[in-house]
Amino acid sequence: MPRRPARGRVTLLALACLPFAAPPVATATEAGSGVNDNESSRIAVLAQVGVDGDADDVDSLRIRGGALLDYQSHLENVGIAVQNTHYSQRGWSVDAPGIVGLYRSQRRDTLEGVRAEAGIVSVSGRTRVVGDATWSHRPRESTGVELIAAGDLVGTREALEEGIAYGLAAVSVEQQFGRRLTGIALAGWQPFTDGNSRALLRARIVGGLLPEQGITAQVRWRQYTSNEDDVGGAYFNPGHYRNWDAVLSLRRRVGTWMVSGLAGAGRERADDASWQTTSIAEFRAEGPLSGDMRLAFGLLYSRSAGFAQSPDYWYGTANVSVIIPLAR
Repeated sequence: MPRRPARGRVTLLALACLPFAAPPVATATEAGSGVNDNESSRIAVLAQVGVDGDADDVDSLRIRGGALLDYQSHLENVGIAVQNTHYSQRGWSVDAPGIVGLYRSQRRDTLEGVRAEAGIVSVSGRTRVVGDATWSHRPRESTGVELIAAGDLVGTREALEEGIAYGLAAVSVEQQFGRRLTGIALAGWQPFTDGNSRALLRARIVGGLLPEQGITAQVRWRQYTSNEDDVGGAYFNPGHYRNWDAVLSLRRRVGTWMVSGLAGAGRERADDASWQTTSIAEFRAEGPLSGDMRLAFGLLYSRSAGFAQSPDYWYGTANVSVIIPLAR
């Protein structure tokens, strides 16, 4: 009997968790003025914790600690970190330790520049490359271009036992039309170490409802096509996947903190199955603590009506990151 296909983790990675497209222009009130902080270089301690789980009872806990060796600000630094991700499911577990290098150099006013991390992890006797790199540029105020490269493990039990990982190469273009309307398109390619690959397409229309409050309405389309029909049940892999959703989103400064989030619902379809209802909610906040410490935390919850393989599928994740600059 073939193994039941794992439902959704790689779908979330391909379609939700990675950056959707270039962020909107950061206004002076959101990001501050100037190109970068003018602080002198120093060392900072980095600590991150992330947890997630899903309807298939696959849970993971990622702990990362490191040092930012050339820390000028949270937008201008370079460093190194060690990490371990512990995966578990109904009495089974496996660890994926690794080491990553970190680099960030972004403008404060537009967030143009580079944000990247890259390294290696070991799982089930195999070494895999992981990372997440984004280069953003605005050739003019109303136009943004973003190049994305990423890679990680596929987070199902079957895939982890086989050491399956994925990569991603994508480009997105953002164009603003007037003061209240923005269009974004992304095209990408997602190869897997088991020989499978996917062609990704996404599109998003963003309309400003209350721009002064940072409230927008969005309609998003996401799809992929896989070149392999059978991946041995290691992860959810329809030949054709399509999803659209409509969301309300918020992004605004609250005191010294930047707060953003969204909530909405839509429909998804895998191959020739009927369209199913989905819902999604996200929240993120980032800002300073006492002194020069900086905290960021985020939550994501996604739910699908489900297909025959895994009815009523859901996925949730939470993460916290703290940067503690050391005294000069």
